[in-house]
Amino acid sequence: MTDFSERRSEIDRARQKKMSELMAEYDKNVYYPAKIALIEDCNKIGHYGGKYQDNGFGWSWYYCSGCGVRYNINGPNGETKHA
Repeated sequence: MTDFSERRSEIDRARQKKMSELMAEYDKNVYYPAKIALIEDCNKIGHYGGKYQDNGFGWSWYYCSGCGVRYNINGPNGETKHA
């Protein structure tokens, strides 16, 4: 890396660390519980639409247009995982 690249990386890492520290309590008490409730409510009506994705190793899935969770997860040997 060049000197500028290293300096930029240090600045960006320090910012990310500080943002994570500042948001930790909010995420734990507000954000994550709200996301879990959203996903559970969406699951009750059924996940829908969304973008198809595969990882190149035989696994494929869709992202729900409602809540953003992965669903219809299928493995290379016929494995199926549910959201």
